[in-house]
Amino acid sequence: MGLKIISTGSYLPQKIVKNTDLEKIMDTSDEWIQKRTGIAERRYVENEDTSDLAYHAAAEALKDIVDTGNIKAIITASFTPDIVMPNMSSLIHNRLGLAEEVFSLDINMACSGFCGALRVAEGILKHGELGLVISSEVISKHLNMEDRSTAVLFGDGAGAVVVEKTDDDQYFDFGVVEGYESLMMHAKNTGNHPDYVTMNGKEVFRFAVRSVPLTINRLLENYKIDIDDIDHIVLHQANKRIIEHVSKVLKLDIDRFYMNLSKYANTSAATIPIALDEMNREGILKQGDKILFVGFGAGLSYCSTLITW
Repeated sequence: MGLKIISTGSYLPQKIVKNTDLEKIMDTSDEWIQKRTGIAERRYVENEDTSDLAYHAAAEALKDIVDTGNIKAIITASFTPDIVMPNMSSLIHNRLGLAEEVFSLDINMACSGFCGALRVAEGILKHGELGLVISSEVISKHLNMEDRSTAVLFGDGAGAVVVEKTDDDQYFDFGVVEGYESLMMHAKNTGNHPDYVTMNGKEVFRFAVRSVPLTINRLLENYKIDIDDIDHIVLHQANKRIIEHVSKVLKLDIDRFYMNLSKYANTSAATIPIALDEMNREGILKQGDKILFVGFGAGLSYCSTLITW
């Protein structure tokens, strides 16, 4: 049993923050940022919260769904919720006016969150039922703008998909390795524990270039899948150099890896569904396409899955 994606949606705040804008407030440059990350600009919210972005992305994904009464679960992935309680899935459920009998759950797996949410949806749904999987982040409110090692990397955004439980096979691989302190954000600023993102960039880079090929190869080997049978590869959009490194390790043409991080930077859990929605709107995806997703980040965690369009 597995999942099939039947619709997509995304939402990006209107405010565009270019690298040249950051040059004015910190010791950095457009050339420095683009050379090391591939990022040219990102979006920041103005008078919006994480649940607002999630709602708009979800509404977009639902606009062509005739029978919303068959939606039986909402799973929202985020590490930047508006409030601790209630969860965002309940807020979104109310704003969308869905039926009462909907299992509503939030998960926090940071940049691995979208793939993790798909795994949860696969376990909750029964055959023929629909699920709404959302990833939404407002990271701009949790950045130290004096720290160029993190502030230039992140943006705000949300993506959503409607999935259907089918008889198709579903493949997952996931894990957590040592080094959780390499990428952190505390819930409350206590002086020693700031409530903004802190990161050891070198350690996270090493983790990513090791773990992403590992999880891809393990998933392919465990389920006897040939890499040539996969139509599209969508990695978490953290850093262009990471994606380029993975393509070299796997000996795959870089054109097989979809990238849009130059426009949106790292939106954590939202990067993959935002990319997927763009691919959908650009007409890249065809029915029956096999799409490999890989999320990786805080934890240090990784999660990969192969899904049918």
